[in-house]
Amino acid sequence: MQTKPRKGGNMCDANLCRPERFRKAGVLVTMVMALFWGAMAGVPDLAEAKSFPLKQPTCVTSECHPKMGKDKYVHGPVATGSCTFCHKQEKKDTHQFKPITDVAALCYACHDKLQLGEVVHKPVKEGKCTGCHSPHQSGHNLQLLGGGQDLCFKCHDKSIIAGKVKHGPVAVGECNACHTHHAGSFPKLLAGKGNDSCYSCHKDKQTEFAAKPHIHAPMKTGCVQCHNPHASDHKFTLIGEETKGVCFACHKDKKKEIMEAKVKHGGLELKGGCMACHSPHTSAFPKLVEKAPMDLCLSCHDREYVAGNKKTAEMKGFLAKHKNVHGPIKDKDCSGCHNTHGSDHFRILRGNYPPLFYTKYDPKNYQLCFNCHNDTLVKDAKTTTLTGFRNGDQNLHFVHVNKSPKGRTCRACHDAHATNNPKHIRDTAPFGAWQMPVGLVKNQTGGSCLPGCHQEFKYDRGKLVKNR
Repeated sequence: MQTKPRKGGNMCDANLCRPERFRKAGVLVTMVMALFWGAMAGVPDLAEAKSFPLKQPTCVTSECHPKMGKDKYVHGPVATGSCTFCHKQEKKDTHQFKPITDVAALCYACHDKLQLGEVVHKPVKEGKCTGCHSPHQSGHNLQLLGGGQDLCFKCHDKSIIAGKVKHGPVAVGECNACHTHHAGSFPKLLAGKGNDSCYSCHKDKQTEFAAKPHIHAPMKTGCVQCHNPHASDHKFTLIGEETKGVCFACHKDKKKEIMEAKVKHGGLELKGGCMACHSPHTSAFPKLVEKAPMDLCLSCHDREYVAGNKKTAEMKGFLAKHKNVHGPIKDKDCSGCHNTHGSDHFRILRGNYPPLFYTKYDPKNYQLCFNCHNDTLVKDAKTTTLTGFRNGDQNLHFVHVNKSPKGRTCRACHDAHATNNPKHIRDTAPFGAWQMPVGLVKNQTGGSCLPGCHQEFKYDRGKLVKNR
């Protein structure tokens, strides 16, 4: 059925003017006038069309618009020569057209109006379809004014991808792998909510993370708290250097503890920093440690390390050879005594502990021990209940420790980790460069000791032994 010609235009078959007929034209036709990204400078405003005498009955001639319709992707009306479908001619005898004042309304005459979401791309909101799409033709699909991210950076600051390490979609110019181009339901036009957008590609991580009970807080709120979604100068597109640049951004309390510690944990100096011990995402263990706590410690402390002018013990082998262990070792909790982030005390201990054989008794010197042990153990001269190490009711812990100036410290008799003797009593004790024998012999009611520091003394819990 023929329709009447539009005022100032050519006769137009109603079916011919429909987009599906345009695709049948001999030229490749693209009818999409939707937006992709950003606006493009330099595109002539359709409201500023020039006027000059009409010399030919058609627009596309060698003298008028010779290049029109020759590009790879051509708008349907251009392909069929229906210029007046969009441009309204004012007078038949002149090449003069009315300004197009509402570009979006003109586009929606053919294209279904976008069902906008909560977040709308600025060019769409402002009705500037031609900010991203050419109304005539283009060398790019959907008649876009540029390819991939080149179009986006007509508006967006290119510095966001300046880092040396680029996110995969950014590296190949696929902004729309993460962002929708017209409107969406999520901030920044993301294709999914929070981490869902990341998981659309990183499905292996989603599966891995779901299987573990302990989750790093940013995993619940957004990967972008640690990772730059575009580019970074750091591996994994992290927002900063491992530990100092990433972890300390949130863990400011740990930053102070680690940076100000007088005695540093060597593990923090390893490549990876915090990640040498902690998983940045999820873990099967509390505090996101990579392994069961003691197993984690022994994964490094299975060899000697030089520490200052001394060496740390090869602890894994040492513990394997000694069956009577200190309580924290039995609980597989090295952090019961050691602060893994750093300390003001030697051997990164959590409190004061005398490093020498002798010291003047002061409760403050035994801060570490008294975190677990009752201080009355060395304060009360007489007892029948506090300890089995007594001669009658004479408390032999008090006798050894509570002296001035030469009180024997805990380390004089006990190893802080393990031995093959009850109560982890040492076979020998370090006395300067000499390993002094302790010489403890126990029986059912007491025992005797013959160390290198005094003659043999005997003790009995039931009946006081008078030693010379």
